[in-house]
Amino acid sequence: MTFSLKPRFHLIALLGVSQLLVSAPSVYAATDAQQRALYTKAKAAFNKGDSVLADRLTQQLGDYPLVPYLTVRQIKRDISRLDDQSVKQFVVANRATPFGDDVQIARLNNLKSQQNWAAYLSAFEDYPLSKSKYQCDKAYATLATGKIQEAMTLADSMWVVGYSQDSACDPLFAEWMKKGHPTSDQGKARFWNAVSSKNFSIAKYAEKFITDTADKQDAALFWKVQNDLSLIEDKSLLHDNKPEHGIILAYAVRELARKDIHAAADVWIRDRHRLAVTPEKQHALNDYFGKRYAKGFRSNAKQVLAKLDPDFKEGELTEWRIRLELADKDWKGALGLITLLPDDMRSSDRWRYWRETLKARLDSNYTPDYSQVVKERSFYGFLASELSNDPFRMNHRPANITEEQKARILGLPAMQRMRELLSFGLEYNARVEWNALVKQLDESDKHAAAHIAYDWGWYDQAIRGAALVKAWDDLDIRFPKPHLPLFAELATARNINRTWAIAIARQESAYHQTARSRVGARGLMQLMPATARETAKKYDIDYKHPDELFQLRTNVELGTAYLSQMLERFDGNTVYATAAYNAGPHRVKRWLEQRGDLPLDAWIETIPFDETRKYVQNVLTYRVIYDVLSSNPSRLLNDKETASLALSSLNLKKGPLETKVPSTQIQ
Repeated sequence: MTFSLKPRFHLIALLGVSQLLVSAPSVYAATDAQQRALYTKAKAAFNKGDSVLADRLTQQLGDYPLVPYLTVRQIKRDISRLDDQSVKQFVVANRATPFGDDVQIARLNNLKSQQNWAAYLSAFEDYPLSKSKYQCDKAYATLATGKIQEAMTLADSMWVVGYSQDSACDPLFAEWMKKGHPTSDQGKARFWNAVSSKNFSIAKYAEKFITDTADKQDAALFWKVQNDLSLIEDKSLLHDNKPEHGIILAYAVRELARKDIHAAADVWIRDRHRLAVTPEKQHALNDYFGKRYAKGFRSNAKQVLAKLDPDFKEGELTEWRIRLELADKDWKGALGLITLLPDDMRSSDRWRYWRETLKARLDSNYTPDYSQVVKERSFYGFLASELSNDPFRMNHRPANITEEQKARILGLPAMQRMRELLSFGLEYNARVEWNALVKQLDESDKHAAAHIAYDWGWYDQAIRGAALVKAWDDLDIRFPKPHLPLFAELATARNINRTWAIAIARQESAYHQTARSRVGARGLMQLMPATARETAKKYDIDYKHPDELFQLRTNVELGTAYLSQMLERFDGNTVYATAAYNAGPHRVKRWLEQRGDLPLDAWIETIPFDETRKYVQNVLTYRVIYDVLSSNPSRLLNDKETASLALSSLNLKKGPLETKVPSTQIQ
């Protein structure tokens, strides 16, 4: 595809959707350090605005995989002088790549600046964009080309939303308002949409357009309740025939719960069926109140959950009712509730384990039947295996990805671009490419792409790729083993189990060395800067700046030191130390003060943070998997931890547990 400009240059056409799955000739022989250096110079020329040099270097790069990134910069730079038909061809050919959006945005913005609205509509039809700005521009273009009624209908639906539209909608709304909009009903609709979204400034604005007396009174009632939430305790305040009053109730009880959870729960249970509350909102608030009570282990939690879900329709709340019984050591009550779980939950390895464990706890002559549970490669599968001295099942199923299939996937231009992006450390861009590519691949090729990521050492993407195709039994790429000598050295130095530290890294970041969480945890073992600073001081580790947590050795050295500290703090108990690594030692100390007399498996099950409970179970499970895959002796728990399980006395009757030595026959 050639675009004629002065000076002339040649834009490299990218492969379109129809070509995307066809193997292209390998270009790896050409992607050497010299081409990468040339590409870097071309980028610098673009950044400096040296168009002549940038275009010359782009042309010299030929079929280098990252040339499309330069091509897009050329198009965006020169969009106002390019023939739209040529730009259209580029967009359509590349709609399955990240470049389609980039060029289409430039194309639409250019047509808007020229006020060429007919061309804008045609371009939008070629490749619609979902962002509000472009939807607004499309609606205005509809108006500007004389399709007035269609444009007004679009404006109707775009104005009543509960949030602010992009400013690009302002010209459309100005014309819409000249035609008598918004009506009182439209003002009412936007008011309640905004209230439901907690966009109160929008609600205040929309209220100005409500003229119907009854609707104005309802809006005023909302503000009155917002100002004094206790008003909803008066049952006569809200009426059962008004959906708007259901919205007021849902808002008010959620806010009141922040100050007085008991009063809020009482009102919710009293009025949730009387007033017009949507099923989705009912479920959400039942879940909210139930879990607030259960996870807080409030004295009346059982009674409140029974009122919230008397017919056991909410599976997650039933699970929490079971946990409350476990916390009270009411084994019979817990066992009875397990039978009331939905079928899919009741048949899970979690509740099968507990059903058999509780039966044995209640009847010393009963031998628990873990025969189904031990088949699972999971925390409860491994726990059952350990209790019954059965081998750990890995259930590994090799993917059988052929080298020919890999070669074909490697030949795709998107894969070639990913490889080059990773060579520059541009993981985000590579991930954008990945997400665009996998939409075009079948399940088998997605799986093959994940194996290629593994081959490249892009382990976190390999793990995500396996999850994408639900290849849970492909342990080859789900449990990579990078940096083993480093973990061995630093874990040994801190006198902790090497595989435990590896399992922590696998759970925390999937070995993503530059990972950064939304709360600021960094690196392979996801350390918070403050924790890293305190740990470095305690153990005399050289550490000065949070960015050093992205350095492999620094991160693992601090992570293993902190694990050692947690293990010492909790008297060698790996379960408590693992929980502390995730939730913090102060929370674990509080949970132990509240429920530390529980059997260890019951304590884990009653961890009030869902994330931490899953975290602990995953880390312990991953440790076993890594040990078995490395042909090391493996245990889920140590002797002291095992002795504190719910069935420890039963285990003593059967004899001590054995440390399992992996067998070649383990499946």
